[in-house]
Amino acid sequence: MRSNCTCITTGLVFEEISHIQEKFSVLESLISSNRVMILEPNEETVKMIKSVITQIGETRLSDADISIIALAKECNATLVTDDFAICNLAKTLSIKLLNLGTKGIKDTRKWNRFCKSCGKGYPPTQMICSLCGNKLRIRFKKLGYKTIQDQK
Repeated sequence: MRSNCTCITTGLVFEEISHIQEKFSVLESLISSNRVMILEPNEETVKMIKSVITQIGETRLSDADISIIALAKECNATLVTDDFAICNLAKTLSIKLLNLGTKGIKDTRKWNRFCKSCGKGYPPTQMICSLCGNKLRIRFKKLGYKTIQDQK
Protein backbone atom coordinates (compact mmCIF):
# COMPACT_ATOMS: atom_id res chain seq x y z
CA MET A 1 0.00 0.00 0.00
CA ARG A 2 1.17 3.48 -0.75
CA SER A 3 1.71 5.76 2.23
CA ASN A 4 -0.45 8.51 0.71
CA CYS A 5 -3.53 6.36 0.10
CA THR A 6 -6.87 6.86 1.82
CA CYS A 7 -8.20 3.86 3.70
CA ILE A 8 -11.84 3.14 4.48
CA THR A 9 -13.45 1.24 7.31
CA THR A 10 -16.86 0.93 8.94
CA GLY A 11 -18.10 2.28 12.24
CA LEU A 12 -18.37 -1.25 13.65
CA VAL A 13 -14.74 -2.04 12.80
CA PHE A 14 -13.63 1.31 14.21
CA GLU A 15 -15.48 0.52 17.47
CA GLU A 16 -13.72 -2.86 17.63
CA ILE A 17 -10.25 -1.33 17.45
CA SER A 18 -10.82 1.97 19.27
CA HIS A 19 -10.32 0.32 22.68
CA ILE A 20 -6.60 0.10 21.96
CA GLN A 21 -5.77 3.38 23.69
CA GLU A 22 -2.17 3.83 22.56
CA LYS A 23 -3.24 3.46 18.93
CA PHE A 24 -6.41 5.54 19.27
CA SER A 25 -4.71 8.93 18.93
CA VAL A 26 -3.04 7.71 15.73
CA LEU A 27 -6.43 6.64 14.38
CA GLU A 28 -7.99 9.97 15.31
CA SER A 29 -5.24 11.90 13.53
CA LEU A 30 -5.61 9.69 10.44
CA ILE A 31 -9.34 10.40 10.41
CA SER A 32 -8.91 14.15 10.89
CA SER A 33 -6.41 14.24 8.01
CA ASN A 34 -8.80 12.23 5.79
CA ARG A 35 -6.35 9.33 5.52
CA VAL A 36 -8.96 7.03 7.10
CA MET A 37 -12.64 7.47 6.30
CA ILE A 38 -15.49 5.77 8.14
CA LEU A 39 -18.22 4.72 5.71
CA GLU A 40 -21.16 2.34 5.96
CA PRO A 41 -22.22 -0.22 3.34
CA ASN A 42 -25.70 -0.24 1.83
CA GLU A 43 -28.22 -2.55 3.48
CA GLU A 44 -28.74 -4.39 0.15
CA THR A 45 -25.04 -5.28 0.02
CA VAL A 46 -25.08 -6.47 3.64
CA LYS A 47 -28.11 -8.63 2.83
CA MET A 48 -26.32 -10.14 -0.19
CA ILE A 49 -23.21 -10.83 1.93
CA LYS A 50 -25.34 -12.59 4.56
CA SER A 51 -26.91 -14.72 1.83
CA VAL A 52 -23.47 -15.84 0.64
CA ILE A 53 -22.44 -16.53 4.25
CA THR A 54 -25.40 -18.90 4.52
CA GLN A 55 -24.46 -20.58 1.21
CA ILE A 56 -20.90 -21.30 2.31
CA GLY A 57 -21.86 -22.13 5.91
CA GLU A 58 -19.58 -19.61 7.57
CA THR A 59 -20.52 -19.18 11.23
CA ARG A 60 -17.55 -17.23 12.65
CA LEU A 61 -18.18 -13.73 11.27
CA SER A 62 -19.20 -10.78 13.45
CA ASP A 63 -21.36 -7.86 12.33
CA ALA A 64 -18.15 -5.82 12.04
CA ASP A 65 -16.64 -8.48 9.76
CA ILE A 66 -19.75 -8.50 7.58
CA SER A 67 -19.80 -4.69 7.38
CA ILE A 68 -16.18 -4.41 6.20
CA ILE A 69 -16.63 -7.18 3.62
CA ALA A 70 -19.77 -5.45 2.30
CA LEU A 71 -17.96 -2.10 2.12
CA ALA A 72 -15.00 -3.66 0.28
CA LYS A 73 -17.41 -5.25 -2.22
CA GLU A 74 -19.28 -1.98 -2.79
CA CYS A 75 -16.15 0.11 -3.20
CA ASN A 76 -14.21 -2.51 -5.18
CA ALA A 77 -11.52 -2.04 -2.55
CA THR A 78 -8.65 -4.24 -1.43
CA LEU A 79 -9.44 -5.76 1.95
CA VAL A 80 -6.51 -5.80 4.39
CA THR A 81 -6.88 -8.71 6.82
CA ASP A 82 -5.28 -11.88 8.13
CA ASP A 83 -8.58 -13.29 9.45
CA PHE A 84 -9.14 -16.64 7.71
CA ALA A 85 -12.96 -16.51 7.86
CA ILE A 86 -12.96 -13.03 6.31
CA CYS A 87 -10.45 -14.16 3.66
CA ASN A 88 -12.60 -17.18 2.82
CA LEU A 89 -15.68 -15.04 2.24
CA ALA A 90 -13.75 -12.30 0.42
CA LYS A 91 -12.22 -14.80 -2.01
CA THR A 92 -15.65 -16.35 -2.56
CA LEU A 93 -16.92 -12.86 -3.48
CA SER A 94 -13.87 -12.03 -5.67
CA ILE A 95 -12.75 -9.24 -3.32
CA LYS A 96 -9.04 -8.40 -3.57
CA LEU A 97 -7.06 -9.24 -0.43
CA LEU A 98 -3.87 -8.01 1.16
CA ASN A 99 -2.53 -10.25 3.93
CA LEU A 100 0.07 -8.69 6.21
CA GLY A 101 1.09 -11.27 8.80
CA THR A 102 0.16 -14.52 7.05
CA LYS A 103 0.36 -16.07 3.60
CA GLY A 104 -3.42 -15.93 3.35
CA ILE A 105 -5.58 -18.83 2.23
CA LYS A 106 -5.05 -21.08 -0.79
CA ASP A 107 -8.54 -22.52 -1.13
CA THR A 108 -12.01 -21.31 -0.27
CA ARG A 109 -14.07 -23.57 1.96
CA LYS A 110 -17.71 -24.46 2.41
CA TRP A 111 -18.72 -25.57 5.92
CA ASN A 112 -21.19 -28.37 6.65
CA ARG A 113 -22.36 -30.14 9.78
CA PHE A 114 -22.53 -33.91 10.17
CA CYS A 115 -23.41 -36.50 12.74
CA LYS A 116 -20.41 -38.54 13.85
CA SER A 117 -22.67 -41.41 14.93
CA CYS A 118 -24.94 -41.94 11.92
CA GLY A 119 -23.03 -39.96 9.26
CA LYS A 120 -25.99 -37.84 8.11
CA GLY A 121 -25.06 -34.40 6.74
CA TYR A 122 -26.81 -31.16 7.67
CA PRO A 123 -26.69 -27.46 6.80
CA PRO A 124 -24.34 -25.36 8.95
CA THR A 125 -27.20 -23.85 10.97
CA GLN A 126 -28.41 -27.19 12.38
CA MET A 127 -26.87 -28.23 15.71
CA ILE A 128 -28.52 -31.58 16.61
CA CYS A 129 -28.99 -34.72 14.46
CA SER A 130 -32.68 -35.22 13.70
CA LEU A 131 -32.17 -39.01 13.44
CA CYS A 132 -30.24 -39.87 16.60
CA GLY A 133 -30.19 -36.64 18.66
CA ASN A 134 -26.40 -36.31 18.84
CA LYS A 135 -24.59 -32.98 18.72
CA LEU A 136 -23.34 -32.28 15.18
CA ARG A 137 -19.73 -31.68 14.23
CA ILE A 138 -18.54 -29.32 11.54
CA ARG A 139 -16.27 -30.02 8.58
CA PHE A 140 -15.33 -28.22 5.42
CA LYS A 141 -15.13 -28.99 1.74
CA LYS A 142 -12.35 -27.29 -0.21
CA LEU A 143 -13.73 -25.34 -3.14
CA GLY A 144 -10.39 -24.23 -4.59
CA TYR A 145 -10.54 -20.66 -5.85
CA LYS A 146 -14.20 -20.88 -6.81
CA THR A 147 -16.08 -17.66 -6.46
CA ILE A 148 -19.80 -17.48 -5.75
CA GLN A 149 -20.41 -16.91 -9.47
CA ASP A 150 -18.53 -20.14 -10.31
CA GLN A 151 -20.77 -22.15 -7.97
CA LYS A 152 -24.02 -21.22 -9.73
